[in-house]
Amino acid sequence: MRLNLAVNARGHRLGMRGSGVIDGTSAEMSFRLGSMIGQLAPQLQHANLKEIALEQDGDYVIYVKLGFLSSQLPGGEQWVKLDLTKLGKSAGLDLGQLMSGSQLQPNDLLGILEADGAKVQRLGPATIDGVATTHYRVKIDLAKALQAKGLTSPTLKDIAGRLKTATDHVWIGKDGLVRRVRLASDLETPSGNSRVAMTMNLYDYGAKVSIAAPPSSAVFDATMLAQQGLGSLH
Repeated sequence: MRLNLAVNARGHRLGMRGSGVIDGTSAEMSFRLGSMIGQLAPQLQHANLKEIALEQDGDYVIYVKLGFLSSQLPGGEQWVKLDLTKLGKSAGLDLGQLMSGSQLQPNDLLGILEADGAKVQRLGPATIDGVATTHYRVKIDLAKALQAKGLTSPTLKDIAGRLKTATDHVWIGKDGLVRRVRLASDLETPSGNSRVAMTMNLYDYGAKVSIAAPPSSAVFDATMLAQQGLGSLH
């Protein structure tokens, strides 16, 4: 997949590009930070970030490698590990319930959206990366979707309340496979409204990939530090 992410806030536009692979509940991505961090630290404008996400012992875990930070890690470690399931529990979120029955399989996206009570509108034909597709516009009531899953966390309710408007677009090929997803939403923040937009193109379905966690000797587990940070917010 190829991914573009853009954030517009207070008159500034921040962007980031990435590419990678998805296989079941696992994903491996490489990002070029670009203006996402370049405006804050110009010397890092061309920095690269790598991320591995997978399920380990029933927990959802991510590993992040940011080259310029490696020198700050102890013992020559290069990757930072975050156990999202443990962090979710610290914030009152049950990621297992949130992701139950779901995989990182984009060809099931339209069915998932419909199952959550979304309104789907067919807009017409379009060609994506040389593939004939049908373009759909999808509108989701996030609060209702979370409620349907039995998710009543105050944190999730707050997020749903801050997403004032959301417009999602999906391009589906004749083979039923998702070829492009575009998500855009307006987010209310204390410093004003901001807009977040993401476009993801998907291709080479069925390609053989191998996604594995980095060697433990190269990993710094920052989960406990992050939990302490979350605790200080309560």
